[in-house]
Amino acid sequence: MPSRRAPRGRFPVDLAVFLAILTTGVVLILVGRVSPEALAGYASALAGLYAAWHHRPRGGESRRTSPEGPPASER
Repeated sequence: MPSRRAPRGRFPVDLAVFLAILTTGVVLILVGRVSPEALAGYASALAGLYAAWHHRPRGGESRRTSPEGPPASER
C-alpha cells in the first residue's frame, strides 16, 4: 500500500524571493555590472524594506487607540 504524502501547505514565498535575489546578485557581479560593495548596499536597503513590509500590522491592528482619542475617563 503506497504511503500518502502529507500536504505541503503554502508555497514558501520567502525562500523563492531569497533565491531569486541571491541568483540575480551573483549574476550581476559575475557579468561585471555591479561591484560587490554596491550590491551590499542595495541588499541592505532591500532587506530593510522587506522587513518593514513583512512585519506590517494587519487589519484592525493598525491603530492602538480609537480615532476619537482616549476614553472620557482619561480626559
